[in-house]
Amino acid sequence: MKFGKVPYFDKEISRIVFGVMSLPTNDNVKAFELLDEYRAAGGNTIDNSYIYGPGFATVLRAYYEKRGEDALIRFDKGNHHSSHNDEGRRVTQEALDHDLRGNLERCGVSYSDFYVLHRDDPRVPVGDIVQWLNEHLAAGRIKAFGGSNWHHTRIADANEYAQAHGLQGFSVSSPNLCLALANEPMWWEAYQVDRVGRDWYQQTGFPLFAWSSAGGGFFAGLETSDVRRVYHNAENFERLDRARSLAAEKGLTAPKIALAWTLNQPLNVWALTGMDSVDQIHQNVEALDIVLTPEELDYLENGLIKQSVGT
Repeated sequence: MKFGKVPYFDKEISRIVFGVMSLPTNDNVKAFELLDEYRAAGGNTIDNSYIYGPGFATVLRAYYEKRGEDALIRFDKGNHHSSHNDEGRRVTQEALDHDLRGNLERCGVSYSDFYVLHRDDPRVPVGDIVQWLNEHLAAGRIKAFGGSNWHHTRIADANEYAQAHGLQGFSVSSPNLCLALANEPMWWEAYQVDRVGRDWYQQTGFPLFAWSSAGGGFFAGLETSDVRRVYHNAENFERLDRARSLAAEKGLTAPKIALAWTLNQPLNVWALTGMDSVDQIHQNVEALDIVLTPEELDYLENGLIKQSVGT
């Protein structure tokens, strides 16, 4: 396992983060096996959200009762929209308080290591959001915070406000960063980092926790209506062919190459990954050791001349 540090947080965070949605909610023995194996491999962080419902939290509550409240670093999200329109936006102080406390109550814990706003609402002054989060920070309910599917300019504005007012700023950002380009968002206002955003993350070194780095199963050949809607296009199929070609050269798989593409970006990057088997845990952790050259990264993304690849 490899690790990294983020601002305002004193523990190292494993570069592979366990996505809770891959855990079974009706089989604690299996769920505990997966979490124990992940921790044995060096993993230490679990990604959860209030919108995912009480089922996963019930599993985690039982796990913390058995293994201790500090068994995993909690990357808890909240403030997801209730519907796909402006009336359903929930970036309010009341919703933040509700979801933050709700995550704690469901999991039976006294604090979240991170509280990450699952969505943004650009109509809300970012300074207000920073103030609300710092109130929960002062109360000991969270240690750090960030935004998921937030544009990098809003993250920058939040931290500029925090610095100007002597407050703690955002520590993390969690957008989509994937070799496959999305035709449209997987979900309403889900955000895929564009080239300008990638340049900002590279220049600033701001911590980026990428979700769906394997294209929601696209590189594994998964066929669902969402995968077809979001990722089926000519350019992505060319990228899939190149990923398979490079994987064959290296004795790997296309999903592993896709994950390695994300992890090898010149960024301060983590990957939130779903892992529903012990083998998948080890496959994802092993992807951290795959080194892709700049030429190979360009080849996968842009189809540059392959002579330089694999040399």
